[in-house]
Amino acid sequence: MKTIPKYLFFCVVMFFACQTERLGQNDQSSDNQSDQQDQTSEESCETLFARGEDDHATCFLDDGFSRWGWTNGSIEFGDYSFDLYSGAGQCVLDNGTLAGTLTVNYDEATGTVDIDYEMNEGFVLNETHLYVGNEPYPTDQNGQDSVAPGQFPYQHELDGVEFDSYTVDGLSGPIYIIAHGVVCNNGEDEDDGPLPE
Repeated sequence: MKTIPKYLFFCVVMFFACQTERLGQNDQSSDNQSDQQDQTSEESCETLFARGEDDHATCFLDDGFSRWGWTNGSIEFGDYSFDLYSGAGQCVLDNGTLAGTLTVNYDEATGTVDIDYEMNEGFVLNETHLYVGNEPYPTDQNGQDSVAPGQFPYQHELDGVEFDSYTVDGLSGPIYIIAHGVVCNNGEDEDDGPLPE
């Protein structure tokens, strides 16, 4: 008689052990699918920077920094339009993709600059970082020039938008602009494929 309860106990333990293992395998499979989706999402996003005309754009690399991107300026009061390039490593435009336009309106009367990021079809913004000032670069906590977007004074966390806007006031004289963003392919135009690396 004692054999039957032991046998039932053994069967119950084995049943739950198998169930736990199966759930664990399903969880692992689910985690792998989630990781693959995250990698796919991450692979289709790139950093971008605004680049003005040749006489207004200076590559960070030319000023001794180890990252690509441009400071634009100095610019006087007026209206400007800069291209937004994603993935243009080493500041080589052929390496990148024209993903949008940055429009700038610098008003002398008010000392205000209005800056708009507008993405081309098929691209969306997840973050923007902006520097506007009288020097080519912002400075970090130690007073050193910096091109790290996290050091830029104006920042927006976004959720896949095609447009973003900033207004900066209290300005005077010639200014410089560094406009950075994280741009993603919104998946609507499948012919474009993922953004280049």
